[in-house]
Amino acid sequence: MTHADDPRSVPVDGDRLRKFRHTVNLTQEEAGARSGYTERLIRKLERGGPVQLQTVKDVLETYSLLSEEIRKFPLELILLHRNSKPPEILARNWFDQVFNGRDLDAIDVLMHPEVVLIAEGETRIGRDVIRQRVGAILAGFNPLHIEIENIFTGPDHVVAYWSVTKTHVGEFLGIPPTGKTITLRGSSYAKFANDQIIEGRDHWDVQDLVQKLTGNPSKPV
Repeated sequence: MTHADDPRSVPVDGDRLRKFRHTVNLTQEEAGARSGYTERLIRKLERGGPVQLQTVKDVLETYSLLSEEIRKFPLELILLHRNSKPPEILARNWFDQVFNGRDLDAIDVLMHPEVVLIAEGETRIGRDVIRQRVGAILAGFNPLHIEIENIFTGPDHVVAYWSVTKTHVGEFLGIPPTGKTITLRGSSYAKFANDQIIEGRDHWDVQDLVQKLTGNPSKPV
């Protein structure tokens, strides 16, 4: 049986591990020496494996000793798993159910418990934090409808360009309800494993929203 056939071997997020190595400023040779492996093994990891699970843990621990940020990153999100549905379908389900359908319970189905989301200049980890963010958006705007204008897919991820039309009915970003209906555009990146979002990034213009609601380009204090 070859190493690739070993049932303990797993595919990994090679791009993520490469970024971690760069974060701690190690060469592949240095990373191998510090973790007790070879430079060749580090190259294999950064190509996505498969490698034994213990190897992943050892290398990740090496990087964790040099970076608090990496130390907090869940091992589960380094491991890759197959999805039963195409990423585009999973992404459309997210927008349709959670935002257009206003269903916060769908977050438990569509997101990994330790999901990582970067949005509005902050990094959020975990379903509960995401639920608070989405809940605040839905409380501030009703109706709210997101339309996907274009979507690009990879084996386990999507990039979606969207527009949202929403009516301001509740306080949001410290702005009292204005009753205004506005349209904004933005984009989202989502990576999936086992049919759940494990990593996401949202990009949209906060100042554009503030200006459209208040006529003031500065965010209220």
